[in-house]
Amino acid sequence: MTKTCRFVTLAVATVDAPASVGGKFPLMSHLASFALLIAEREGEGAWAFSLERHAIAAGDGEDALLKWATHVMPKAGTVLGWQLADRIIAPLLDAGTIGDPEIGRAFLDRLMTLVTMPSIDLAIHHGGAGAPDLASVCAEQGIVLTPLSAGEIESAWAFGDLPSLNAHVAREAIAVWQLWLAESNGKAMAASEAFASWLAGRTRP
Repeated sequence: MTKTCRFVTLAVATVDAPASVGGKFPLMSHLASFALLIAEREGEGAWAFSLERHAIAAGDGEDALLKWATHVMPKAGTVLGWQLADRIIAPLLDAGTIGDPEIGRAFLDRLMTLVTMPSIDLAIHHGGAGAPDLASVCAEQGIVLTPLSAGEIESAWAFGDLPSLNAHVAREAIAVWQLWLAESNGKAMAASEAFASWLAGRTRP
């Protein structure tokens, strides 16, 4: 069955590490979890969805997360995200440069192949870098998103609460996709109905 169209919604959770007082270590962000919501429209017009996510705890190193992402990330598709360049792509690029060079190179090759395809940053129409938080914008469309706070993400990462990290990025990826459908001016009814049906059949975030 030929797939004619693919959309890949990305979401990440990061933990910021402040710069050291003496300037020896710069401000850094640790990648804690990563989710991809993949939506594919088949030639007959039917939709198929899959949600992949993975998380690591403090001390695990980001290479394991990058290896997983390299394996599951599609080579092509229209990329969606909220504040895509700053909140998502930037920490992914950082993660790909600090660990094992071969793992990082493979990940960055796959990431750049994907993100050089068409991409849609949903925050652009809401102020870009100065946009309100995603949950507030979603609420205007009747979409409920309850994200973890920065402190909760840090605690989950520090103490190995991987289910909470996975659920957080899964909720964000789902909300971004729902927001894009909601802002399509009624032109995504088939996709919206198919996604609602798929989402209703899921047993976890």
